[in-house]
Amino acid sequence: MGAWLDAQVHPFDGTHLSLPHDDLEFLRDLVGDARIVALGENTHGTRDFFEMKARILRFLVEEMGFDTFAMEATWPEAHRLDRYVRTGEGDAGSLLAGLYFWVWNTESVLEMIEWMRDHNEAGGDVGFHGVDMQRPGMALHLVREYIRFVDPASLDFITGRLDCLTRFANEPAGWRPGPFYRDQTDTYRTECDASLEEARLHLIGNRERYEAAGGEDRFALILRSLRVAYQYHLLHSGGQSRDESMAENTIWLSERIGPDGRMVLWAHNYHVATVQGLQGHYLRQTFGDDMVVLGFSHEHGRFTAVGLTRGPPETPTLFTGRAEFELDPARDNSFEAYFATASAPRFVLDLRRPLDEPGSAWLTKPRPGRHISCCYDPDEPHWFWRDEALLPQWFDAIIHFESTRPTVVFDTLPPPYW
Repeated sequence: MGAWLDAQVHPFDGTHLSLPHDDLEFLRDLVGDARIVALGENTHGTRDFFEMKARILRFLVEEMGFDTFAMEATWPEAHRLDRYVRTGEGDAGSLLAGLYFWVWNTESVLEMIEWMRDHNEAGGDVGFHGVDMQRPGMALHLVREYIRFVDPASLDFITGRLDCLTRFANEPAGWRPGPFYRDQTDTYRTECDASLEEARLHLIGNRERYEAAGGEDRFALILRSLRVAYQYHLLHSGGQSRDESMAENTIWLSERIGPDGRMVLWAHNYHVATVQGLQGHYLRQTFGDDMVVLGFSHEHGRFTAVGLTRGPPETPTLFTGRAEFELDPARDNSFEAYFATASAPRFVLDLRRPLDEPGSAWLTKPRPGRHISCCYDPDEPHWFWRDEALLPQWFDAIIHFESTRPTVVFDTLPPPYW
């Protein structure tokens, strides 16, 4: 097994984005003419994954003409970081915290953002975008402020149409007041659906006038902001899953950058995988072979996560705070156990090769594979394995590490305003 892997894999020297590109030249053939490269991660708290994703981004931008970065992060808040990497406006650390998720508020992601800023300041043109929709507050705020600018006479009308969702939306710090939108009655959400549609029809009906006042580009962004807020409504009304919404926003962004634009997409393995119902599945339906999906795995090491533990029956799961955890040993017959037989401590394996070669049969059958997201219970590690993982159907390639380190998480606060 190890001999077959050693003959097939592409080893690389390290993960930090400051390293030279020489050992990543194999990416030219692996990526080819694809317009989207989706990069996963097996945990939301693994430094080596984050660093390698940033290093791949740099290679694809500098060597292959990629110009767009999109992330599993809040849609409108990411536009503030896009403005930063293009103009230097704002404080990168605070704006990163303004994405609301501790998993991104790390040293590795901030280093990547600062590299993007340096690249653009030197004459480059790479943008930062979010495709998530779990915090509708700023999206709703942008719609109201836009109407205040282009059509102040309609502000009360629009504010009234958005109020059914605004009262349950997050504040600038990311907090959502209780009770929650998901806990409202079906009747309430049905009426809110109609109210939000009235706001959309108002925008569409006044498109020509609004575009004349604020420009076509601004109108398109505001219309998408309203759609992102509506996706939050759909999520809690059972109308559309989070993965389908993230795929929809990714497709919209791809159309916006045009057929010559090329995008790097950053999300969890679970989201980028081309499995029925996940973001990667919807994107594969749209882009086909024009998208390359790279999953990430590791044999052992440490990672950052929010701790979980069993509680009393009325609250069976309790959160115990963020901490560093040790990966449990790779399960027998798992993909991680097979990857451990390779000589290289870190490598990329293209899964699109014919799997009828001697030594490749182990890839053709479902096997256990790790699946850790933001949270972890060290007393129940079996919860974080999938028994029926089939890597060649999920990913086009896998990036594997013998050992990984935890992320360094900041305590920076987001801006207190939008």
